[in-house]
Amino acid sequence: GLGDEGGGFRLALGTLAKGRMSVAAGCVGIAQGCLDAAVSYAGQRTQFGKPIAGHQLVQQLLAAIAVDTAAARLLVWQVADLIDRGQPFDTEVSVAKLFASEAAVRAADNAVQVFGGYGYIDEYPVGKYLRDARVATLYEGTSQIQQLLIGRALTGVTAF
Repeated sequence: GLGDEGGGFRLALGTLAKGRMSVAAGCVGIAQGCLDAAVSYAGQRTQFGKPIAGHQLVQQLLAAIAVDTAAARLLVWQVADLIDRGQPFDTEVSVAKLFASEAAVRAADNAVQVFGGYGYIDEYPVGKYLRDARVATLYEGTSQIQQLLIGRALTGVTAF
């Protein structure tokens, strides 16, 4: 069924919350794809007679991608655990969606930086990851909406 009469808004919000979970999980996948591609490329691409993986700035970029990916993954797992246990998860899913989508953008941006000019050509995946990550900040409520939802949960005061 479609739910109880008069309960459509609540049902729609629940569907939106689960959609946010799907977007957040997809963003973890984007970030992991960025990490995998950037690590692989950094190990193969040579510059000044050594792999670019041996340059400090490249390692910093890779580390940033790895940390963002791990943190986003843990936030998504937290929401999945709440859902599995039948617990409320509205605020937690907003946190996960906000962080994971913004982390995916940072991961893709850092991966493009590792690839340099090659990051923009279709032969490599990171340019597409950047486009996919950026639009994910808009799906199922923009990053700004997630911030307002989190703020309302923290304060009990709506800013809508």
